[in-house]
Amino acid sequence: MPSLGRAFRLTRVSSARQTALGVLAAALLVALNVAWVARALGPPPHRPREVLELDHRRYIAMAGELPGASPSAHSREAPFCWRILSPLLVHGATRAGVDLHLGYWASTTLFLILFLLALFRYLVALGLDTAQALFGMALASLMPGALRWYTYQYWMPDPLCLFLVVLGLHLVHRGRHAALSLVALAGLLTRETWLLVIVYALVRWTRVEGLRASLRRGLTLFALPLVAFGVVRVLILPQAGPTLLDAAREMLAFRARHLFENQLYFATLGSFGVLVPLLLARAARIPRFAREHPEDVALVAMAYASLAFANNTDRLLVYALPVLIPASLRVIGSLSREERWSRAGLMLAVLLLQALVYVQTPFYGTPGLSMLQPIQWTVIAGLGCFWLLLCRRAARRA
Repeated sequence: MPSLGRAFRLTRVSSARQTALGVLAAALLVALNVAWVARALGPPPHRPREVLELDHRRYIAMAGELPGASPSAHSREAPFCWRILSPLLVHGATRAGVDLHLGYWASTTLFLILFLLALFRYLVALGLDTAQALFGMALASLMPGALRWYTYQYWMPDPLCLFLVVLGLHLVHRGRHAALSLVALAGLLTRETWLLVIVYALVRWTRVEGLRASLRRGLTLFALPLVAFGVVRVLILPQAGPTLLDAAREMLAFRARHLFENQLYFATLGSFGVLVPLLLARAARIPRFAREHPEDVALVAMAYASLAFANNTDRLLVYALPVLIPASLRVIGSLSREERWSRAGLMLAVLLLQALVYVQTPFYGTPGLSMLQPIQWTVIAGLGCFWLLLCRRAARRA
């Protein structure tokens, strides 16, 4: 018994230190992104006019009043007007005397740290070691559409949604159903993107327990959050904004027109950088992975399907990172074992390549960068050479 008690205490200490390390790493990675943006725009929080986009103006207007109460046309445009939780939190802060922009900046910074910390805990729960989990956090922090964009356009609800999506996936894996229902309520009031987690959970439960059990559990856990999701759309009537069908027509036509100009690049290397050649290096294993983990495939497919209804690209696709990052980390592990490469050396090379993507991807100074990110030929050359190296080694080994 004493030895068991000692082992339990050591586990608790180890877990506490691991969490503390995750918190410290998350804070530093967010701080690096904040510093990068401040290098261009000055000390935070910068003003709305310095961000050459449009979406944040809706959320600024929404935080001025309670949800649905503002007469401003900006605050009553679909689908923005239904994403109420983040503006509501900032509205509460302003009632306590906090400046609106400072409130948005502080909440965004906090939620980005929580997003990275949740990702860290999720990666550990998937069976990856602490070094791999920290490396996964670092990769996520260098995805241009994950952290840096929201330290630039810091009024957006996505940092909170990213945190709630990863937290929801973690709770699905741990079987924490009561907590999952509460997170679902918060997620669906933050952004409709949280529906990805519901689909993920239903597909996973169907694979493990069967369709009937999956539907029964889904109805029990998600009925109230989905009712709240619908009630918000009934109570807050938009004064502007396209219908879903109109948005799909416009966006599909836009992406088709610009497919080879920038959309194909933006939806692959421009959004996920070094993850693309890493995953393609083990492309032959993807069909087996898809059969064994259909829930992961469903989440990535839905993230890509969202491109048909919204005009951003990398900001929509980063919701697939909780699937793509652990898959890429496992590829790194298999490469280091099969090719007898140093795992640390391979991780360093991958991190440097992703840093190249980060540095080469512009984020300010040009209107519409969230829609029309230009092709970066340096990125294509660097990642292309990396992919060819991986393929050559695999062919030589075969």
